Amino acid sequence: KEITPIVASETQKNNVQIGKLEDELKTFIQEMRKRDFYKYECGRENALAKLEGVYAEVAAYEQKTQDFGFTAKKFDNPNLIDGCNKHIDSIKVELGNMKMLWDHISHCQQIFSGYLNASWAETQPFEMEDDVKKNMKTLKDMKVDKRANAYGGILDEIKKWLIFLPLIAELADPAMRDRHWDAIRTKVGKQFTVDDKLQLQDIYNLNLQDYKEDVEEITDQAK
Repeated sequence: KEITPIVASETQKNNVQIGKLEDELKTFIQEMRKRDFYKYECGRENALAKLEGVYAEVAAYEQKTQDFGFTAKKFDNPNLIDGCNKHIDSIKVELGNMKMLWDHISHCQQIFSGYLNASWAETQPFEMEDDVKKNMKTLKDMKVDKRANAYGGILDEIKKWLIFLPLIAELADPAMRDRHWDAIRTKVGKQFTVDDKLQLQDIYNLNLQDYKEDVEEITDQAK
């Protein structure tokens, strides 16, 4: 009789604390999605460092959850902590997905950088296009928030390449002559020389996607 009201009081206190922690975790998830590692311009190394910081914050929440869960179990209410555990699991899954996304972003950027540093004579647009399509599929299959700025950033980069590479395949056709290249120079308003020193980076900087129809018309005339 003496301890019953004390047990009831402590049970109520713990229940309130668990409720507050659950609300805190909900807010944490919402605020977490505004952090820099969701933004494409953050960059992989910076993003991974910031993700590690979040894991440390989650560890503190896990400790709180374990403590409250232990007390809830003592008072025969072990299920009260389930909501907090679900939120923590959800956060950890999302962090893991973001890490995988950044790894894939880095992989794609390395591939694109390798393409750009290749000479025009070494360019193999069809093989490149196949690789880019595979990376597009990998990206779309990821269980990551498709609304994330980082996801949209790499998706836009891949889309640019999927427009650019078919144009490169057209320009690499043996039918292209100096007069056709002159027409390309006139259309894009830039001068460049098609020789062994020409790199794909030089062609990429012409922003051919803005002249897609014109380039296709000129290459069609060449063929």
